[in-house]
Amino acid sequence: MARDRESLVWAEFGEVLRLPVDPERDYVHGIPWDAAKFMPELPLVDIGSGSGLTTITLAERFPQTEIISVEPEPLTRSLQMLRIAERDDIRVRTTVLSESILKAWLPEQCGGALLFNVIYFLAGSAREAFWRRMAQVMVPGAPILMSRSYGGVPAEAVERSMVQSATMGRMEYQRWFEAQPVRDRRVEITNTFRVLRDGEQVREVVSTIHAFGLDEDLVLGEVPIGQFGIEEIDDRYFAIRRLPDIRRRR
Repeated sequence: MARDRESLVWAEFGEVLRLPVDPERDYVHGIPWDAAKFMPELPLVDIGSGSGLTTITLAERFPQTEIISVEPEPLTRSLQMLRIAERDDIRVRTTVLSESILKAWLPEQCGGALLFNVIYFLAGSAREAFWRRMAQVMVPGAPILMSRSYGGVPAEAVERSMVQSATMGRMEYQRWFEAQPVRDRRVEITNTFRVLRDGEQVREVVSTIHAFGLDEDLVLGEVPIGQFGIEEIDDRYFAIRRLPDIRRRR
């Protein structure tokens, strides 16, 4: 058994476990574009874009729009850049940034953003800084399409179970998931990736991370009142929409 960084195992196993795509379960299907009301005349931002699946999906949905992709992790970013480089129609209008969203350059005016899971992994001070940053660059009416929480810190340990499997050639790839609560509103998440050849296990890689287990009420309660409005779109997404700044009479 080997232990790898989370980004390393996802760079290796993420794509093979996703494909072939099941539209009923795949997270890039069913994005509520119409309800979100993006403003494609302005740049759109993909925050924490990983290997670029959402970046490509965003660019395909808005074929005339400039796309800004923010992904600080080099391994998954390299996969994303290959995806984009292979698409001439997307390559010319997509900028990939290597810094975190709190430090990255962004256009002065943006027409919306994708925020899938990222907010639930930020510490309190980082979340505050994130909303300040978004208030600076999102124009009034622009949405931040945010995925909903997985439910916070579990009350007790989640037992290991296989959640994904896929085959390539003679190999079967399995992902086993388990989690347990730890201190300070954190949850320890362990992913075990097993590789079987002709039914016999030949490799096992384990990755463990400690994430903030944040429920929706806590995260939504931190959204700055007066700068953003919160719209519940469906059971998967919220739109956090930039409001016009209040102008006081003199």
